[in-house]
Amino acid sequence: MRNSTAKNSVIVTTLLSALFFCSIIVLASLSPLADSGPNVNTFGSVGMWLSLGMILFLYLLPLTFYLLGMHFLKFVMAAFCSIGLLIAASTLLLMPALFLFGLEDFSGSLSSIIGIMISCLGLLITNIVWFVAAFKRPSATVQESV
Repeated sequence: MRNSTAKNSVIVTTLLSALFFCSIIVLASLSPLADSGPNVNTFGSVGMWLSLGMILFLYLLPLTFYLLGMHFLKFVMAAFCSIGLLIAASTLLLMPALFLFGLEDFSGSLSSIIGIMISCLGLLITNIVWFVAAFKRPSATVQESV
């Protein structure tokens, strides 16, 4: 019973993490970040769709094999989850800095920055919950003597 519940928790948090990561990509392509350089994805561009496809592929391929019984892929997923934590934390810290001290284009786009920050915070929380769900030890059952 515990194994099924743990597996379901890993599935749900992995899919939620993928959703938050994809929302960061989409919101960043809608923000002034999309105009900050020549190699940045703009909304609806081929680069944005390729980025979303790559993210979903990197989330869903290990998850699929994990569901098929290859439980060692939990460690591969943990590596990707760690990278996601690093990306979300750095983006979460970078957005206010860009708004306050950065590009002139950011001064009027507080709503897009807040949207990216909310998605990053959601990704951070989800990835932390993923680690707990994936690596939580089963609790010892106390047997009562009759």
